[in-house]
Amino acid sequence: MTKSGFTLIELMVAMVVGLTAITSVYSLGSAMSEQFYQEQRTATSQGSSRSAIMELRRDISRAGLFGSPNAQRETRCEATLPELPELGGGTLTMGAFQFYPDTDQAVLDPGDLNGTRVRADRLRILTSLYLTDQLLVDSVSPEGTTVILQTSNQAYRRTFAWGQAAGPFTGSTPDYLDGDLGWDAAWGGESASWKGIGQKGARAFQTSSVLHIESPEGYHFFRTVFGKADNTQNEVRLTVNPALPIATACLPGAGEGSTVAPLQWVEYALVNPFDSASVGDNFMDFGELFYFDLEGTNPLITTDFENAGPEALREKRNIVLVRRILDPADGTVRPNTTQVLAEFVSNFEVSFRLDRNSGQPLAPDIVDADESDFTQINNNPQQVRSVVINLGIRSPLEDPSIPFSAVNAENTRFEVDDGEKGSARVRHIRIEVPVMSVARRNLQ
Repeated sequence: MTKSGFTLIELMVAMVVGLTAITSVYSLGSAMSEQFYQEQRTATSQGSSRSAIMELRRDISRAGLFGSPNAQRETRCEATLPELPELGGGTLTMGAFQFYPDTDQAVLDPGDLNGTRVRADRLRILTSLYLTDQLLVDSVSPEGTTVILQTSNQAYRRTFAWGQAAGPFTGSTPDYLDGDLGWDAAWGGESASWKGIGQKGARAFQTSSVLHIESPEGYHFFRTVFGKADNTQNEVRLTVNPALPIATACLPGAGEGSTVAPLQWVEYALVNPFDSASVGDNFMDFGELFYFDLEGTNPLITTDFENAGPEALREKRNIVLVRRILDPADGTVRPNTTQVLAEFVSNFEVSFRLDRNSGQPLAPDIVDADESDFTQINNNPQQVRSVVINLGIRSPLEDPSIPFSAVNAENTRFEVDDGEKGSARVRHIRIEVPVMSVARRNLQ
């Protein structure tokens, strides 16, 4: 009787075939998983960069809106030039732009691992972040210290949401009412004479804005110091210092018909979110967010999370692009105004297209600004016709399979840590933003 079964050779062949099949399936699955995560990281980078670019485009396109490209060239009655703080100390004549090339290079690439392949510029603009309307002046007090806003126009109603019934505040007031002007206390005690206050209006006048007043005769006044006076009959009243030259040729009558616009002095910078010296304390404080009940008994865990706290979870090289509002009087960052536009930034390059003949009776001379023009932008911001932003967002981690080359012309790699194998992937997005508010004012 013949016995059936497998010989040792057949078993070995079957095992080899099976292992080969399993290995192939595993390799295919691993490759597909890696491809999936790469695409996910790419989509995240692209989404982050597009979101940041949209914010930048909106803000930059409003540079000079209701303000001035260069206050030195405006028709003024006051001998003192309006000024804005300059980075590093000092002041410059108030204008739509201030530009500081490669100011944040040491923050972005502290070890100079990427050489000249990356840029870390800083940009400041005077813009209208919150309002797209100018408000009208009803009158100015005889002393020239109180500006009373006109209540009958639609811009006023849109700004302060007049018409919807609202009572006195109870409990904690909304966060957007907290600030130096004391909207919470002032409005909370005047429920009999007001119908509500819009968030946009409160924010626009709350952030130590630049108050730009223009008379019907075309004279311009800028005030960086103002406050809120008591209300009467639903009228918003603003105190200004120094006083306005009321009842003069510059501001005849009671100033009625003049326009008022609150403007914000905004800065875009690259910062280390965990560096309290540049962003303040508790900007990204995770102390109350995470809790680890780890006793340190697992030999595979080399970090003592229980005692190390949230520091152990921080991404050490996460450089972020922030937008923050500066106090126009001294250049300090206004509390609670810093917003993160993008994380894991690997490049923030700002360039300009200029009209070198702006303000002169000559044909436009449109050029791409080079390094020789950079020092002139702060002195002649009225020449800016468009701002070009090149933003690079990298993957959070370095990919060991991607070698880093310092001569990579495409700038698609970023060296985060030269002690790690590989480099981070970089996705770039570039946009040109026309600045129509500046272009329309061809100042003489």
